[in-house]
Amino acid sequence: MTTKIRVGFIGAGRMANLHANLIAKEPDVQIAAAADADAARSAAFVQKWGGVAFSDHRAMLEQARLDAVYICTPTTHHAAIGLDCLPYGVALYVEKPLDLDLHLARRFVEAADADQTLAMTGLQWRYSEAYRRAEELIGDEPIALVNLRWYWTRPPIRWMWDRALAGGQIVDQNIHLIDVGSALAGDITTVYAAYNEQQANHEPEFANWDGYALTMRFARGAVGVCAGAYALFPEIQFEPAADFTLRDCLVRITDKRVQRYTPSGVETWANTEPLHRGVNRAFIAAVRSGDRSHICTPLHNGLTSTAAVLAANRSAQTGAPINVAAFLAAESAA
Repeated sequence: MTTKIRVGFIGAGRMANLHANLIAKEPDVQIAAAADADAARSAAFVQKWGGVAFSDHRAMLEQARLDAVYICTPTTHHAAIGLDCLPYGVALYVEKPLDLDLHLARRFVEAADADQTLAMTGLQWRYSEAYRRAEELIGDEPIALVNLRWYWTRPPIRWMWDRALAGGQIVDQNIHLIDVGSALAGDITTVYAAYNEQQANHEPEFANWDGYALTMRFARGAVGVCAGAYALFPEIQFEPAADFTLRDCLVRITDKRVQRYTPSGVETWANTEPLHRGVNRAFIAAVRSGDRSHICTPLHNGLTSTAAVLAANRSAQTGAPINVAAFLAAESAA
C-alpha cells in the first residue's frame, strides 16, 4: 500500500484551490487539512478537496499529521506563518513574494536553512516548458537588453488593491518576470523606478499605484526595462512577456510559449500543460523523494527576487536609484 503524502493548506482562497486542483491528480497525495481565518472558506475548501478544516493554522499544525504545507495567505503573513511551521518539520511551498518585511523574510529563510527544511518559493514561470527551452536557447550568450512587461487590470482580490498589503503590481505580479530576468541575466544589481499615483484608477478603495516603469542593471552586464499597469481591462490581449535581446536573436518568454526571432524567421515552442503544473509537480516530487534538485526557486531565490521588487518600490518613493544588495542588507538588518 502506497504511503500518502499528507498536505495542508494555510489560506484556502483562490491560489490554494488552484494548487489543490493540480496536486489532487497525484495518486500518492492526500489533502489532509486547511486553515483559514475565514472558517467558512476553510470549510468550503475541505468539502471540495477533503481533509479537516481549521480557523487557526497553529491548531492545524498541532493536530493534523502533515508532510507538507502550502502557505497561500496574503503576503504580509508569509514569513511569520513560515516561522510557525518550522518546528513541525513540514516541507513548505510559500507563495510569492516572500514577504513585505525583509527583516522577517530573512529571519524565516535563515531559520529554514538552520532546520534544513525543504522549502521553496512559488515562482511558477521558472518551472514551465517555455522557460526551460529559453535556458537552452540563451545559454551563456551575452544579453544586451531585458524587456519585461505585464499589463493588467484591478486585481481580482480586494486586499491586493492596497499596496500596504500586497505591495503593488511590480511586487505582487511582475515579480515573476523579474525572477525570470534575474535567472537568465544575473541578479538585478541596481533598479531605478517611477510609478504614478492613481492617475487612471479613482476608486476610493484603490490605494495603489496604477502605472509602473523601471530601469535595471543585471549582474551579467545587461540593462533592462520593466513596465506594469493596473489600469487596463482583464481581456487585454497582450501576454505578459520577458524579452531577451542577444546578437541577431530575440528570445521571448510568455506564460504560454517561448519564441526565438532570428533573420531566418520565428520559431515557437508552446507549453503543453497549465503554467502552475510544473511548479506543483516539482514540489511534490521533492517531498516524495527528498531530492531538492527538483526545486529551482528555494527560499533564498525568493528573498533576492522579493528584495529586487521592494527596492523598486523604494526607488519610486525616493526618486533615487537603489543598489539591491545594499537595500536587502540594510532592510533585513533593521
